[in-house]
Amino acid sequence: MQMINIVYRLCEAEMAPPFRSKRLPWFSKLNCLKSFLDSVEFSKSYISSVTFIHDGPEGELLKAIPEHFKVITVNACSNEGSLIATYEAAKEISGDIYFVEDDYLHLPESIKLIALALPSLGLLTGYDHEDRYVRDDDLSYGKECIVFDKASNRHWRTAESTTCTFAISESMRPKVEPFTKKFMLHDRMLFRKMYKKKIRLWSPLPGLTTHIDTALAPGFDWLVFNNAMSIARDVSK
Repeated sequence: MQMINIVYRLCEAEMAPPFRSKRLPWFSKLNCLKSFLDSVEFSKSYISSVTFIHDGPEGELLKAIPEHFKVITVNACSNEGSLIATYEAAKEISGDIYFVEDDYLHLPESIKLIALALPSLGLLTGYDHEDRYVRDDDLSYGKECIVFDKASNRHWRTAESTTCTFAISESMRPKVEPFTKKFMLHDRMLFRKMYKKKIRLWSPLPGLTTHIDTALAPGFDWLVFNNAMSIARDVSK
């Protein structure tokens, strides 16, 4: 059975309004974390390890992580600093890795399907980025393809880029990881570099996850899903 390792990067910023300009008003890092943990539970037979990288002061988000998970605390207090810590932690992990940021919602089956598709696709995201449909400046514009992956029972399309949330297979890591450290937060430049090296990024149709900003993954009511996370958290208190 294909197993995946996960490194989840989080901090206590944007726990309440005011949010940065592209955030949706219903954005909640606690809901993002809950949806991730629900997917971890649903997908546990496909997960080898989960590591959290928590940056900065402790807070409500850190307290919401169940005690049995490994947590590495850093005090970089910066997006790039925590990403450096994430890539350093990944050096100690062998196998497939899914890097996750703290502003994503995950559907319950998302991690399982990412783990199943990764060996054949090599480099993928669970996020079907809306930008791929509304802009025409992608390097790969008009050159995309769609495949059906039997293991995940899902259609996947090539995509120019995504954020710093992506999964990479063990065999692909030596080809990609040197560039992740070079480009760091310049994620679009990273995946454009991969494209020029004929390494394609894949995303599912429809999306299994979404970044919570104005470019939500299309084809799913993420607001309803997010509200269900809020209700579930309130009931569990």
